[in-house]
Amino acid sequence: MKEGNLPDWNELWKAGLALNRSTPGFREGAGLWGRREQARQYAARSEPGRVRRVAEILSDLGVSPGDRVLDIGSGPGTLALPLARSGASVTAVDPAEGMLAELRAAAEQEGIGGVTTVRAPWEEIDPDRDLEPPYDRVVASFSLAMPDLRSALAAMDAAASGSVHLYWFADEPLWERLYLALWEDLHGAPYHPKPKADCLFNVLYGMGIYPNVLMRPLDGTTLFPAVEDAVEHFAPRMGAETPEQRAVLGDYLRTHLVRRDDGLALAGLSTYAAIWWRKRG
Repeated sequence: MKEGNLPDWNELWKAGLALNRSTPGFREGAGLWGRREQARQYAARSEPGRVRRVAEILSDLGVSPGDRVLDIGSGPGTLALPLARSGASVTAVDPAEGMLAELRAAAEQEGIGGVTTVRAPWEEIDPDRDLEPPYDRVVASFSLAMPDLRSALAAMDAAASGSVHLYWFADEPLWERLYLALWEDLHGAPYHPKPKADCLFNVLYGMGIYPNVLMRPLDGTTLFPAVEDAVEHFAPRMGAETPEQRAVLGDYLRTHLVRRDDGLALAGLSTYAAIWWRKRG
């Protein structure tokens, strides 16, 4: 195949993300997590697989005391807080003030220093103006919602002096499978999934970055005290606002939640990709 006929993976990513965002009722980022209460519920939700996943990522990063880490899409501090506990200096970037407020509150409560927060989408960040590069580690964990992925990745690579670590979905995670099953019943139109790790890898490859790739199981199991708690958890994500929409969601969850000793579980396994490279030079 001639080079001119090869797909432009960055354009495929853009198109896939635009289709995802065109889904009626869909919200993410600051539109979903801007409120502190929503961010608090996210941080407190019991997800057994999260502990294992965080441990895997921390092992990948191999941070030492004094290292400088840039955490892109930090959320409420899922990685930033344990990294700071280990002695790293962490800059946490997130578009949602609710998430950053939770991160700062948790750091203050634990007496953790060394965490700086920056509120903005990554694509609006000017590293020279808003950050203090270079960083020993740059990490973006399940936060690659940038339409121009090539530019976003180039900026991550430029901000790093050591290595860049990306984590993204290889197939539909549990929550996307839920969306695929219910979105048309809720909104009268199908849900369009986000582009996956194959597209991400090919964008990097086209940039001349040949990363290491490791596939891992992603345990999306989430625990709830009651069905009503599960409805409260998913309703904002799925734009389920009317009583009729919440009833559709509740009926599905009553059928699929499994009672365990530690609560009601919505369980599902998928696969995620751990993608990383060392900065050249």
